[in-house]
Parts: sequence; C-alpha cells; structure tokens
Amino acid sequence: GGGGGDAASGVRGFWFDFGDRTMGKRRAGVGAFRAPFVVAYNADYEAQYDKKGRPRPSRPFNLTVVCVPTSAGRSRAIIFGGSQPETKEARRARRRQQATEGAEAAEAADKKPPSSPASLLFKLLPVWLGHLFSNRFLDSDLAFLHYQEQVVRTRGGEAAGSYFMPTQSDRCIAALRRWLSSHAPSGLPASSASGPHAGLGPLPPPIYSRDALFDHFTQHTSHCRHCQAAVSALAAWRKRTYRVLAAALLLGVRFWLARLVGVACLGLLRLYVVVEKQFLVGEYKHWQNH
Repeated sequence: GGGGGDAASGVRGFWFDFGDRTMGKRRAGVGAFRAPFVVAYNADYEAQYDKKGRPRPSRPFNLTVVCVPTSAGRSRAIIFGGSQPETKEARRARRRQQATEGAEAAEAADKKPPSSPASLLFKLLPVWLGHLFSNRFLDSDLAFLHYQEQVVRTRGGEAAGSYFMPTQSDRCIAALRRWLSSHAPSGLPASSASGPHAGLGPLPPPIYSRDALFDHFTQHTSHCRHCQAAVSALAAWRKRTYRVLAAALLLGVRFWLARLVGVACLGLLRLYVVVEKQFLVGEYKHWQNH
C-alpha cells in the first residue's frame, strides 16, 4: 500500500493521496477525511491495453465509510460505494488530458466500461452474503485496532509517541491523530478520562475472547433485517433437508439414487452450520493471512 499526507487540512478535515496494488492491479487516487465521521476514497486503476495497444475503459474505485462513535471503544461503520460528481477542476484536467492523448484515447475514456463477470456475479448474490463478506473484511483489522488503541491510551494517548510510524503508509494515520489532538482535544463533554480523547470516556477493559471480539450477532446480525431473514430461511431449509434425508434413508435400501440424495443432504446440513455460524461469530485467523 501507499500513503500520503495532510496536504490540505483544517478543522473540516484533510485530504491525502494514496497508491497501492490490489487484485494484481495498481491503483492511485485521493482520499479525504471529512470531519468528524466520514472517510472517502476515489481512485483509478492503472491503464490496461488490448492486443492492438488500445486503452481499455476501466471502472474507478470509490469507497466511503461513515464511522460514528457510539461509546468509548465502539463505533458504528456504514460502508457504501459509488462514484462522486466530477468537480470542475477534474473535468478541466480530464479534457486537457484527452486533448493531449488524442481522439482515440478520449473516446476510450468517455466510453462506459463493460461490466466484468465478477461484478455481474456479485450483483446476483443475495444481500446477506455481501454482508458476510463485509464482516470478514472488518474482522481483518478489528483485533489490531482494538489492542493498538488500548496501547495508545496506556502510553499517554499520543499515537506518535506510542508507535514508530516511519513509512508513507503511516502518514494518513499520523495526520488523523494530529487532527484529533488539534481540533477535538476533549471530544464529548462530561468525562473523567484524561488525554487528547478524554471526551469519549475511559476505554473498557481489553477483550481477549475472540468470540466476544468477533461477535457478529451483536455487532451486525441483530440489527440487520437481511441477515435476520437469512437466518430464518436457513432454519426453514434445515427442516426441509432433514425431511428429505429421512425419506432418502427409508428408500436408500432399494434405490441407489436415494443414497446419493442422502449424501447431498448431509453435505447441505454441514453447509448450513458453516454459514449460520458466520452470522453469529467470526473466525478470522490473522496468522493465516499471508
């Protein structure tokens, strides 16, 4: 990954540039922290060319996260994607680039990129399955953020003095910490805590139980109608599968096809258990993430 800095900062937030490589493609763009809760990323992937050397149209990367503190040590994250309106400056820059690159490049840039097979498949997936993927994505950072914030508080509340952050990818985090110290030194009123984030109150004790830290039911499922409906549907399908399995066992003595159906039912019952557990608790293992 890459990072940037707080080149344009103030009480309303700051912006930063970033670059990284994901899914085998390089991307670069800008991000913005819009105080006090919003972080937005807007980037483009590196140019791709067909066999004739013509540039292929590509879709931009857009991600916005609204992270609202609900209590000390806890926040509600609302994540959504979508392109943002093109600013006048960006429009003028695009037109200058098109004039420099020629008509063929301009036509390719203006052409709407075709949907990839992966994006078409993603649109067909149920909403609850997308939520499970999002929960796993959040789990990948949850443990680090939880314990690192605890360490920051025990070392005086200043991230710069608590952690060694020498790389460019650390500059955004350092800028956010500086913004908090400069523009939100006390946070919400009426707190007995000390330090630059006193208004949020003292942090609760660290959570060492993985089941409690990755409690998907309390954090998400209990609030989501899509996931609650999926849990109910899984229970209903489990009952149907048991009935089919019982019938297959009775007929399996005489018919080989019934035996195959019975084996399939056992596989489905196992799948129900695996999926249902993801609505209850996460199992992200950081030591297996290479």
